[in-house]
Amino acid sequence: MKENELIKLIKKSLKTKQKIDINSKSNNIEEWDSIGHLILLSNLDKQLKGATSNIADIATADSVKKIINILKKNKLIK
Repeated sequence: MKENELIKLIKKSLKTKQKIDINSKSNNIEEWDSIGHLILLSNLDKQLKGATSNIADIATADSVKKIINILKKNKLIK
């Protein structure tokens, strides 16, 4: 998965019209609430064929940048 694909997945998961980029955070996107976060995590896990289910840090990642860093650290994003 590439960064731009992840950003598209986040936007689609949150069903938001707001612009999503690397600086987007849960506190500045109304749709990124607890339910939105669960949907995002579920879609991300599906996209990565279950690879994120064993990454504890991903559940508390509250920004695009943090999600990217966690996925890079675990070699799941280019």
